Amino acid sequence: MPMGPLRLIDEIGVDICIDIGNTLEKAYGRRDHVPAVLLWLRDRRMLGRKSGAGFYRYEGKTQTPNELLAQWRRGLHGEPEGAEGPNIPSDLHRDPRLRLNEEDLARRLVLLMVNEAARCVEEKVVDSPEDADYGMILGTGFSPFRGGPLRYAEHLGLNKVVDELERLARTEEKFLPCEILKKHARDGTKFYAD
Repeated sequence: MPMGPLRLIDEIGVDICIDIGNTLEKAYGRRDHVPAVLLWLRDRRMLGRKSGAGFYRYEGKTQTPNELLAQWRRGLHGEPEGAEGPNIPSDLHRDPRLRLNEEDLARRLVLLMVNEAARCVEEKVVDSPEDADYGMILGTGFSPFRGGPLRYAEHLGLNKVVDELERLARTEEKFLPCEILKKHARDGTKFYAD
């Protein structure tokens, strides 16, 4: 992707993303809640590029990873040099999500994008899978060479995508695969005829 989801949040603004998240949570429930890390960034006035820091630190045209986030994650792990976070339960350091590497985090974010793009087709928010893919490419910077999230899911294999979403949904409801994904996987059909 020319710009990953965390950089996109920095470009939009952490505060704006929190407002969007609150609106989505009211409409769709916990599936679209505001992650604690965004609240932590906002509380420290790290609102993204406009404030000079967010997921990245910005100096002119240069960006570097924000070391304070790594410190915050160490705090979640219960490490002594970690930072405090907003309303972090004392047992949160046991959460297996905190031990994810960058590849695992990226895969989870992409699976959420696949599921939401499929849900947009299912709920007729868009007219076609092409519209969903094109919208994600233009709107979020999803890798054009992958063809969009639905085309990419077909490349991975819809059965594998649904299996992985169901596995992740055992601990996080937001990963429950939408019906159209399950139907395509079950029936051996695809979004695209090719």
